[in-house]
Order: sequence, then structure tokens, then C-alpha cells
Amino acid sequence: MKKFQTGDAIWMAMLTGITLFFTLPATNEIFTNLTADYPFVMGFLKFAILATMGELLALRLTCGIWKRPPGLAARIFVWGLIGITITFMFSFFSSGVAAMIDKGYLPAGSGGLKTFLQAFYTSLIMNLTFGPVFMAAHRVSDTYIDMCAARKKPRGVDVIAAVNWEGFVNFVVAKTIPFWWIPIHTLTFLLPGEYRVLAAAYLSIILGVILVYARGRKAQKSEAQ
Repeated sequence: MKKFQTGDAIWMAMLTGITLFFTLPATNEIFTNLTADYPFVMGFLKFAILATMGELLALRLTCGIWKRPPGLAARIFVWGLIGITITFMFSFFSSGVAAMIDKGYLPAGSGGLKTFLQAFYTSLIMNLTFGPVFMAAHRVSDTYIDMCAARKKPRGVDVIAAVNWEGFVNFVVAKTIPFWWIPIHTLTFLLPGEYRVLAAAYLSIILGVILVYARGRKAQKSEAQ
């Protein structure tokens, strides 16, 4: 990252303020009540805000300055839809795995071991089934937004052809799923239900940093060759 800018302070202040709202006792009750009463609305807002902040941070790390990504409004809306989808899928897979364990279809033991294995099974099954499809759909939507912002009026086949599927399979699927998402979502599913989608939104910020680092490493290798 290049020299400290005013935007850095604003971004960190926003993240601090949001985190305090979620954690301070006076406002935490508001957060938990809203999450319980309006799970999909809150899922939309969590991702629309935090994941967008992660995308802006990734651009800051890549370019050295704060800049507006193309099609920002569309990206915010897509992140919100992702938040709704994640809210549904977290509940769907968590409840499904719990039922499988109760029926004896999955070995889990008892006590703390059962709690951990239930979280692990949920993360494993979700990331090996829903995960790649969801990530591919997000890659396509991002490409579509980029092409529309460039006024290319893309057709569906043009968007699909423009996606770097080799990089998607080799890095996103083969590396981030087994070495990042499965372990980190295991920890996420150990959290109380009302905090899981929130944790996933925060993790999107961290993933942005990881992706920027990976791109930097790839560029360094290319220059060395």
C-alpha cells in the first residue's frame, strides 16, 4: 500500500463504527433483534456494506489510490443479493447437516466433538456443492458489470467467454475452497446463528486482501520470467 491517504482514515473509521455497532452492548441488542426479525434484509445490508468496503480496499491495495469501481451501484446490489443467498444457504446447510447427524447418517460423537464436526460437515458440504456454483455466478456477474460499464452491450455468451475460467478453477476452486473457505467457514458455523452471515461479510474483506496478494505474486512471477 502506498502512502497514507484521507480515504484510509475514512475507511477505517467506517469499519470501526460498524464493528462497534455490532459489539457494544447497547447496540448489540438492536442488531440481534433485527437479525432475528428480518434475516434477509439484514443479510442484504451486511454484504452490501461490508463486502463493498472489501472491494474498495482491494482496489486501494492494487492501484495505490482510492477509486470508484465501474458499475458501483450494480456491484452493491449484487453483493446485497449475495447476502440474501448466503443467509438462506447458511441456514439450509446447517439445518440439513444437523438433521443428518440426528438420524445417524453422519458420525459426530457427542459434546464438543459433535459441535465441531457438525460445523465442519456443514462447511465441507456447502463449499463443495454450493460454493463453486456461487463463485462462478459471481464471477460472471462481475464480468457482465465490467463489460456494461465499458459500453460493450455484452451477450451472455460474450460474458462467459470473457471469464478467466482457468484462473477460476486453478485458484478460486482448487486453492481458496480447501485452504480458506472450508476451514474458515468451520469456525463460522461454530458461532451463534445471528453472527454467521455477519462473519461471512467480514471475511469477504479479508478475501479481497488475499486475492490482491495473489495477483501481486502472479505478476512478480510473470516479470521474473
